[in-house]
Amino acid sequence: MRNIYLDTVELEKALKIFHDNIGEFFTNQDYEIIDTKNGLDRILSEPVYAKYSSPAYHSSAVDGFMVESELIKLARETEPLFIKNEDFIYCNTGAALIKPYDSVIMIEDVKIEEDGISILSPVRPWENIRIQGEDVIEKDLLFESYHQLSAVDLSVLVSTGVNEIKVLKKPLIGIIPSGNEIVDSSNELEMGKIIESNSTMLVNAAYKYGIDSKVYPIVKDNKDDIRNILDKAARECDFVTLIAGTSAGSKDFTKEIVQILGEVYVHGLSIKPGKPAILGKIYETPFVGLPGFPISTHIVFDQVVIPTVLRKLRLINDDKEVISAKLTKPVISSLKNREYVRVKLGNVNGSIIATPLDRKAGSLYSLAISDGYLIVERNIEGYNRGDVVDITLHRPLKEKTFKNRIVSIGSHDLVLDVLNDILAVADKSTRISSSHVGSLAGLKALSEGDCLIAPSHLLDETGTYNNDAIKLFFEEDEVSKINVVGRRQGIYVAKGNPLGIRSIDDLLDKTMVNRQRGAGTRILFDYLLKESNIDPENIAGYDNEVTTHLSAALAVKNGDCDFSIGVESAAIKMDIDFIYLKDEEYQFILKKDNLELDSIKDLIQILKSDNFKNRINELGGYNTENSGVVN
Repeated sequence: MRNIYLDTVELEKALKIFHDNIGEFFTNQDYEIIDTKNGLDRILSEPVYAKYSSPAYHSSAVDGFMVESELIKLARETEPLFIKNEDFIYCNTGAALIKPYDSVIMIEDVKIEEDGISILSPVRPWENIRIQGEDVIEKDLLFESYHQLSAVDLSVLVSTGVNEIKVLKKPLIGIIPSGNEIVDSSNELEMGKIIESNSTMLVNAAYKYGIDSKVYPIVKDNKDDIRNILDKAARECDFVTLIAGTSAGSKDFTKEIVQILGEVYVHGLSIKPGKPAILGKIYETPFVGLPGFPISTHIVFDQVVIPTVLRKLRLINDDKEVISAKLTKPVISSLKNREYVRVKLGNVNGSIIATPLDRKAGSLYSLAISDGYLIVERNIEGYNRGDVVDITLHRPLKEKTFKNRIVSIGSHDLVLDVLNDILAVADKSTRISSSHVGSLAGLKALSEGDCLIAPSHLLDETGTYNNDAIKLFFEEDEVSKINVVGRRQGIYVAKGNPLGIRSIDDLLDKTMVNRQRGAGTRILFDYLLKESNIDPENIAGYDNEVTTHLSAALAVKNGDCDFSIGVESAAIKMDIDFIYLKDEEYQFILKKDNLELDSIKDLIQILKSDNFKNRINELGGYNTENSGVVN
């Protein structure tokens, strides 16, 4: 009996039919715990957080001498300042900073004498020091669920103390060669026989994507033999393929046998080569019958099998290598060297934009999260903001994900990390790519077309949030506000509050680390200082800036200062005490027209979900009552 199939199905439609009927294959996500060092190209099954900060301690960034900056502030090249041996410590690059020293003076800026050194220029506090957590801060979200790990990612994980990771088990594809004329490659070739080579092609095509495979012995064109091997493979593998036996020949038994053991959803694709393919399942295991001709086998495997397994792994394959993009800020070159500047790419209103990342040699994490390099050749001074430049990609961009990447510039909050993880778990292609520059700078970037959303929490004179600042950059009704969370802002103090700080009024004789200028938290702090008639100049450390709440909390935890200011969730994460000051609204500001973008709709949907509210409430210090409401 011949299998006659007159109606073929378009590839896209066939895939939809196939995928709609193998839902359990996608939802069953088995995992395993492995050594981080063996995790190249593996897929995380859960988010990973840093165990330690990187660097793990304050360290010297240069060869030189540890000194107290206050002691040498009067040093000048015209009037060198002499200090004795007991007032400094010689150090190499990477040496741990020893208290009470707070800076390092480079060796070329001193003259070494018998009982001390003469200093030719002063240093500021913390100059030439790599601050603990400069690259990564303990408990930072490093990578979200379903992130595929690169070699750089593994180095980031190991450097922050993550020695074991939970990853998705590699799906196992069963590959069954079939046919009376097929022989193993180890045999001498005889007339009428064909060396079986398709399995070699398929095993390596799968391996390229990190997918395991198992090749079964060649099965002859016998119904019982084919049925037995399909039954065995379906029980041992996550996905089964059989090469040949799918067409209309008298010995093509595949369709008949699959219908007995399971179901056939499609027989025949409207592609050439590759027409006589079979899509179905055996028991609950997905099955694809591959045409026997090598090119047909390759095309169906590449267009049906690989995309299906990659979907299970939340992966999308792409082959772009170089992309043109508009710079969001200037890049200045040293002129002496070819420079490789790490950048993050995004799509803002149809324009591809590139945001340069941290250029410090020790910022390993910025390499891990970057999309590619802007290569600045020698003798080029650099590029201006708005210049269109070529970006050399680290890896192919996932086009759908890139299209739905929300470029965010503005205020930092832990909620941004949680949103990305929920989007990943929800199988959304939307992601938030954020740069933390403060609320005011974010609104400016939004007005200049450099981002899609600007997280902001700028206090108005009337006690509301963001309205006054929006008027500085936008016409009336030009933008909308998406409520994200209500936040509790306050004072970070050491565990147990040993200094007895209770309010703003107790801060005058204490030292602090502040948030950067333009940050909403700093503006709130200034507002509260003004209410209490306190001059900021009277607070030690007021001009020492960090860019995130976790950085501010870490400084208190490490004893680098007596207090800092930020949101309660960071204090909870760092296990320090928190003194409540004021509730505030944290909002995403965006151009009103962009509310219709699919990525923004995804974001609003997640913000309104119970899953988001539960995750945020677990962090503590937030109010999610109005999350997702658009004004």
